[in-house]
Amino acid sequence: MIIIALVSPTGGAGRTSLAISVATQLSMLGRHVTLVQADPANNIEFQLGYPSRSIRGLGHALLHQAPLEQLLKTSTAGFKLLPFGDIDVAQQVAIDRLLMEEPQRLTSLFQEKEFADDTIVIIDLPRWPAAWCQKIMALSDLNLIALIPDSASILGIDTLLPHLLESRGASYFLMNRFDSAKVLHLDLWTLCKMKLSHRLLPFYLHEDQALAESLAAGLALADYAPRSQLVEDQQKLCNWIDAEIG
Repeated sequence: MIIIALVSPTGGAGRTSLAISVATQLSMLGRHVTLVQADPANNIEFQLGYPSRSIRGLGHALLHQAPLEQLLKTSTAGFKLLPFGDIDVAQQVAIDRLLMEEPQRLTSLFQEKEFADDTIVIIDLPRWPAAWCQKIMALSDLNLIALIPDSASILGIDTLLPHLLESRGASYFLMNRFDSAKVLHLDLWTLCKMKLSHRLLPFYLHEDQALAESLAAGLALADYAPRSQLVEDQQKLCNWIDAEIG
């Protein structure tokens, strides 16, 4: 099993849509993929076109040992999906405490039979520094940090870097929602290259209005706008991931 964690130093970096595109593209390459939302926002099913979101999910698997076989579903793209599930504030506090005091519960979860040896597990994390981030990154084989070309996202790199050094897996940064026609975006891209060197992937994902339109239509971007630049970018990213994990 290979665990890929997606995290970002700010909100609005497109982690969830990125996680979905990676899961979809890797499935098309013949990989066995399970997409896990470890974000209490519990919004991933909306982006996949489901008419409603699941009441139970990852949160309930941790808190109440709910069987994974009852929580997993199969997407139309062919990958398995474990949503977070709806929880209230008290349950969220209990989960955060559990992650801090009993981290082995999370480790045991990913050792269950539903996560086979040949599975690629893609985990959509909340923005840093949520409790989920460090606990998942202690288990992950590859961390992808989504940046967007604004000052808050770039300033967040320095806070995140020391923790990435403690992570089990390799960490790489990816620029998302990029517009090469904007001077500010180009300047921030240059700054990131200087700061991150080879840890910044040498390509970026373009800003594309078709993504929002595809979500509203309940369709995958590749189906809604198959010739868009962003689809090509996503394919390039997934080819890189496929080669990186071997």
